Amino acid sequence: MVRLPALSANTFYYCDDMIARAFCDALVELASHQTGGELTLTYPFHGELDAQEHRLQLLARKLTGIRVLAVDTPRKASALASRVRWYSIAGQPLARFRLALHDGHRPMLFIARDEKSVLADHARYVGFFSFDPDVIGEIAEDLDQLLHGAATQMGAFARLELLHRTTQRVSHELESYSRRVELAVRRARRRPDVLTPARLDKILGQAVAKMRELEEIPRRAMRAMDRKTH
Repeated sequence: MVRLPALSANTFYYCDDMIARAFCDALVELASHQTGGELTLTYPFHGELDAQEHRLQLLARKLTGIRVLAVDTPRKASALASRVRWYSIAGQPLARFRLALHDGHRPMLFIARDEKSVLADHARYVGFFSFDPDVIGEIAEDLDQLLHGAATQMGAFARLELLHRTTQRVSHELESYSRRVELAVRRARRRPDVLTPARLDKILGQAVAKMRELEEIPRRAMRAMDRKTH
């Protein structure tokens, strides 16, 4: 079970398809109460587009436009409202994503990638929600490039995921090291005679070296990402 108030924006979480759909539905509901703006939705499973057709018709009356990215084709070209534009994502990288993006007065985004696994018989996603215009703008730009064949992956999503994982690693390393230092200080207090000037210099030197090592982790990660994108 997930406590919704405990969730943080721009933080990656794992979820199943039911939760991913619930996030998308919540975002669509919020968008329906705003005037204007363009809504982008992905339907990565067969049958979803047909099931949502009537809902899209109603939404189109309130919004500037809707982009539907689906693995299915519409039953009829005329079945979609004039403000609804359809794009095929069958066999494309976007077919792995469950996404809802509203580019309006208050931008909103939920995006999650299906983590394919031979051990899982259902979709397992990793992703995040955001209200940050800069983050949403980067994702929207990647979407446009993918839809027009100018890119082969969601680069912004990959960078943000790498940054999140790197930040978590640094945080865990810091927490672990802080516990070790705290333990050493407690021991020194119990035995003041043990904390000689040489011992203190050694502890401080180790702390400085550890800080430099942790600072280098995100730099290495970003260099690795740059090599992959060039």
